[in-house]
Amino acid sequence: MSTVIVLELLVIFLLVLFIKNIFRSIHPLEKIIVEGKLQSDSWIIRTWHTLDKQFFTKAIPLEKEADMLLDHDYDGIKELDNALPPWWKYGFYITIVVAVFYILKFEVWHTGMNPTQEYAEEMTAAKIQTDAYLASAKENVDENSVVQLDAAGAAQGKILFAKTCTPCHLAEGQGSVGPNLTDDYWIHGGAIKDIFKTIKYGYPDKGMQSWQTTYSPVQLQQLATFIRTLKGTNPPNPKAPQGDLYIEVAVKMDSTAKADSTATTKINGTN
Repeated sequence: MSTVIVLELLVIFLLVLFIKNIFRSIHPLEKIIVEGKLQSDSWIIRTWHTLDKQFFTKAIPLEKEADMLLDHDYDGIKELDNALPPWWKYGFYITIVVAVFYILKFEVWHTGMNPTQEYAEEMTAAKIQTDAYLASAKENVDENSVVQLDAAGAAQGKILFAKTCTPCHLAEGQGSVGPNLTDDYWIHGGAIKDIFKTIKYGYPDKGMQSWQTTYSPVQLQQLATFIRTLKGTNPPNPKAPQGDLYIEVAVKMDSTAKADSTATTKINGTN
């Protein structure tokens, strides 16, 4: 980026000198004598004139233009036999050299990639970046994006449940100190997002601690998924219902974990 800025500033500087030179040729400044020598411009202007004649325009002095006139006359308009600008001519020479290297690189050595190969390489790189993003996104589950996992996720949640939740909810979720997790009544909501939120933040005033510092978001998602599978299992000695009735209209286990199709109807207040 800095190189581009430097080049732009250089071009602007050269253009300013070029324009200044044009105005000087139209309205020449009064020349002065310094130490017995005729001086008309600073060393910068003189250097620019030299470069301009050799590399940029190869312009001839105005007083010599009559010698460069061609014989053609178009309604009083005459042409000068000016040489091509050196920079333009050198540009053509450079394209010839580049063309030779281009042919060698792509047609002889086969070390360059054509547009199709470049596209395939970029798509491969993009897929790697996408896979890395999706892998990290799985760890960014929260109560707004959580969805119910498949059987494999529920199985992992079962292990976590046995390790963490059985002291209060017992091994089959029938409830003890904590509420029964197998019936249709929920204190704080029975949707996957409600359960995830309850596990994550807890309700300390009701004896439910927060587990967000103990387990990762994915583990909390697995745990919430398993708890939802306990509904209707009818374990022995279930605890009496607590909270409000929660009716499941539809639920779908999504193995891709991209969408939660659970729809619910809440009765008798807020869960």
